[in-house]
Amino acid sequence: MVIGLTGKYCSGKNVAEAVLTEYGIPSIDVDKLGHLALDAQIDRIEEAFGASVIADGGHGVDRTVNRRALGSIVFADSAALARLESISHPWMKEETARLVDEYKAAGAKHVVINAAILHKMKLDGICDCIIWIEAPLFSRIHRSLQRDNAGLFSVLKRIYAQRQLKPKPSLNSVDIYRVGNGSDSDTLKRNLDAVLANIEQKGKDGR
Repeated sequence: MVIGLTGKYCSGKNVAEAVLTEYGIPSIDVDKLGHLALDAQIDRIEEAFGASVIADGGHGVDRTVNRRALGSIVFADSAALARLESISHPWMKEETARLVDEYKAAGAKHVVINAAILHKMKLDGICDCIIWIEAPLFSRIHRSLQRDNAGLFSVLKRIYAQRQLKPKPSLNSVDIYRVGNGSDSDTLKRNLDAVLANIEQKGKDGR
């Protein structure tokens, strides 16, 4: 089973991913693939955004994308962000599909795709089910202030940007499991245990 794992900022997706990994389920962190995509597509990014977003290490060190410089451009301009996504997202989707096939070939029973923008990237189309992690707004704000060492305004701005992000029917109409993460990690683990039991049962029933 390919399990899509998604949710809003600081809802606890990465904690949920860690729990599933403890159970021996391999996972693909699409956010990390996004970082790899920048350097994999460095020539196209330089062409689209200019040399100012490229860091040259010199002395034979490979060039890399300066993510801070690039971020200052795309997060202030929706058209620029869309242009970046048109470059990076196809590579990320292709790499995700390749890793899924690799894990399947290695005999993995399940594979997790951890992606905040699972639906936007249409990665839900290769998922057999989706787990949506949700948490109260106050908990998300508190976690973000502790985790990211960012100011309240920055946190609220990021949360507001995701206001329309919500669980929705996937491309292939798979089950969506809403998992609450409003209290402690033990509760989250019990909630995930219940979902996995359901997934296992449906797998046995051939659904």
